[in-house]
Amino acid sequence: MIVFADPPLNPSADQARRLLADELRKPKYGDRRGLLERLQDWLDEHLSGVVAGGTAINRVFLLIGLLVIAALIAFGLSRIRRGQGSVRKATDADQVVDLEQTAQELRDAAARALADGDNAIAYIDYFRALARTGVDRTIVSARPGATAHEVTNELAVAFPAHRGELRRAGATFDEVRYGGRTPALDAVTALRDLDATLSSSRPNRPAQAVLQ
Repeated sequence: MIVFADPPLNPSADQARRLLADELRKPKYGDRRGLLERLQDWLDEHLSGVVAGGTAINRVFLLIGLLVIAALIAFGLSRIRRGQGSVRKATDADQVVDLEQTAQELRDAAARALADGDNAIAYIDYFRALARTGVDRTIVSARPGATAHEVTNELAVAFPAHRGELRRAGATFDEVRYGGRTPALDAVTALRDLDATLSSSRPNRPAQAVLQ
């Protein structure tokens, strides 16, 4: 004889509630839980081992901690992407001697990049402003294909007291433009100040030969 487990014909109040809950959990009725309820269930299911025996307040603080960690990770990734973008733009920068923009336009562009925290582009544009000023004063040869080494050597002939600073600036320019280096803020401001100093200084003579 087979006995079927049928629900009682006259269930008690507790039995009725349990039967109704079991029925509503069936897939045909869909998931009627709200967002907070689903989040609570997710926490109970996946983090029970971490906060075993903890209160709802503990779970809330844990959730806040997870959100903070996620925000920090997102911030870190954005900084990495920003740094990569700076290197890419620096690598694709125009010639060292820019004959299309004025020295002041290059300085303005450098100042904007510096304000945006893009030290690589700021350094490149300040160096190009330095080179363009040298061209305007007939100190630097107007060669679009000139290298940073050639530009600083020509400037060093006209401003021998600043030879060391100029050669360091040229070496750093190559590291930033071709090596993907991000210069420190001090290096950018030092180049900006060097440009200002040479712009207001009288050259010894126009450069006529490149130093070896």
